[in-house]
Amino acid sequence: MEKSDLLAQFKQTAGKVIKCRAAVAWEPKKPLDVCEIEVQPPKKGEVRIKIFANALCHTDIYTLDGHDPEGLFPCILGHEATGIVESVGEGVTSVQPGDIVIPCYTPECREHDCVFCQNPNTNLCPKIRAFQGKGVMPDGTSRFSKDGKTIYHFMGCSSFSEYTVVAEISCAKINPYADVNKMCLLGCGISTGWGAVFNNCKVKPNSTVVVFGLGAVGLAVVQAAKEAGARFIVGVDLNSNKFELAKKLGAHECVNPTQIGDKSIKDYLLGIEKWGYDYTFDCTGNVKVMRDALELAHRGFGESCIIGVAAAGHEIATRPFQLVAGRVWKGTAFGGWKSRTEVPQLVAKVMRGETTLDPYISHFFKGIEKVNETIDALHSGECIRAVLQISEREPVEAPKVTTVSSHRHFNGYVKRMKHFSKVNNCEMQFSIYIPDRKGRTDKLPPVLYYLSGLTCTDENALVKSGYAYFASKYGLAVVFPDTSPRGCNIEGETDTWTFGAGAGWYVNATTDKWKKNYNMYTYINEELPELINSLFPVDGTNVSIMGHSMGGHGALISYLKNPGKFKSVSALAPICNPTETEMGKKAFEGYLGSVEAGKQYDAVELLKTYNGPKLPILVDQGTADNFIKDLKPEALDEVCAKVNHPLKLRYQPNYDHSYFFVATFIGDHIEHHAKALGL
Repeated sequence: MEKSDLLAQFKQTAGKVIKCRAAVAWEPKKPLDVCEIEVQPPKKGEVRIKIFANALCHTDIYTLDGHDPEGLFPCILGHEATGIVESVGEGVTSVQPGDIVIPCYTPECREHDCVFCQNPNTNLCPKIRAFQGKGVMPDGTSRFSKDGKTIYHFMGCSSFSEYTVVAEISCAKINPYADVNKMCLLGCGISTGWGAVFNNCKVKPNSTVVVFGLGAVGLAVVQAAKEAGARFIVGVDLNSNKFELAKKLGAHECVNPTQIGDKSIKDYLLGIEKWGYDYTFDCTGNVKVMRDALELAHRGFGESCIIGVAAAGHEIATRPFQLVAGRVWKGTAFGGWKSRTEVPQLVAKVMRGETTLDPYISHFFKGIEKVNETIDALHSGECIRAVLQISEREPVEAPKVTTVSSHRHFNGYVKRMKHFSKVNNCEMQFSIYIPDRKGRTDKLPPVLYYLSGLTCTDENALVKSGYAYFASKYGLAVVFPDTSPRGCNIEGETDTWTFGAGAGWYVNATTDKWKKNYNMYTYINEELPELINSLFPVDGTNVSIMGHSMGGHGALISYLKNPGKFKSVSALAPICNPTETEMGKKAFEGYLGSVEAGKQYDAVELLKTYNGPKLPILVDQGTADNFIKDLKPEALDEVCAKVNHPLKLRYQPNYDHSYFFVATFIGDHIEHHAKALGL
């Protein structure tokens, strides 16, 4: 069903009781009953979701087997899911019908007086915890029933149903192009393993790690520890069949405790690392293993993290001296992730190709009637994660994005990316600098787009401009697009440096030869920002733009053609009045058919009729610039004076057009943008 048809259907069901199929656990240790239930509309602060896919977690089975002291029956299990918002209750603002979401069992209220949401060291928002434990919604009632009999909620999610109702503060809105049959895994287990490494223990490079239990969570710990740079990772499990995958994900050695002779697992592992391991993780839920994990932590500073959930009534134990000797014993819930804020970022990370979920999905079933087969698969010992597709989603064409390289740089990361551009009908490359945030609760960084000049790629300014010190200082993300499509096999594309490859002029071509591929204006102002905002941790509502040479021209026209979009604009040696220059005339005749048509992409011409917010334009121009006759800064100065548009044009004595000039004044420009962006 197309999304438009689905939204039309949702309009018909909003506010009404929905009858749908669900897998009901009527009592412990019995197969789930797939039957028709009634799902009430969402009340204040609630969201009703049509479920697409659900991954089966051991916690579901733990409850079904009667081990959960909070387990209530009858109930609808399931808490690793993806879905689409069908309707929302009163006061809901963060999601709307049609949004793709992951319901999360750990909520995030984000209220200013919530000491948990405001603290970067925890994710344990207690806003609705008491109600979740009682199997009801925040008003104390359930939204599920069958023939008048109440059915309880489970972990605030209850995703073994075609429709469910959850609290708004449990809804993580994710990228609309995300693969819902994969991203459901981020609702619990995989996220928990990753977060135990990155958030709770903060595993350091060159460290040693032991992981007990190589199910999905343990494997996720292995995968994350490798990404964190651990030098030696040991996986421990009673099932040796899991070792091959563990090693593919990063384990250096795997051990089956039943195959090491008379030695205990502790003695065996201490035979490898005499003083213990920097980090140990229990993913088994076995309290004896938890003790071994702690006592294998390095004397003096080792950390041991409990992830597995123990059966009701079980307690952990060790000699106090183990802690006196400097070991740290800690635990994690949902990997410490702040659900609504950070789960969407995990989805984006997968979509950027920086990590993968593929190895975890060992079984896939279609239809809610296959739910008990899913449970059987999990019990088989051969299953990592079984995904149950409850409803089929209409096909969506996700952006094809690949991370070409990633480098640590000035307290942040520089990532070079390639993707298929629909507007340019070809593969494009761009680079982005993302600064570290000082704290997890800090705001996302605003974005500065830097457009480069003739012949440049996305790498020139990235490497030569000296931007990074200043971007890091202010906490500013910087995007470096390419200057044109490339490799389109258009005759004459590489004949000259002022037209074609490396010289897209930030216009939308209209001539037959170029219009299929050369649409850089729409690429810069629409397609690329949409991609950046959906795949990177940035504030896409707080944006500025600048450029050098042809890129300065692109920055000026983007500002003037999009009133109110940018918070600030600046340029270094921009081509100000291209319709009055030979290279500009050639470009516009080639791309647009005439110089007259080029006036819609000429800053001087656009200023004559501009009636939007008048942002102060900062321009630096070297007096020794060999291209100054083609740049025409005097024309920009004249028109700004005539229309009373604020312009700060600074002539810099003896500076030329090169990156020596750019690097000298880039700091002033970034400061100009940082102030406008509220930094």
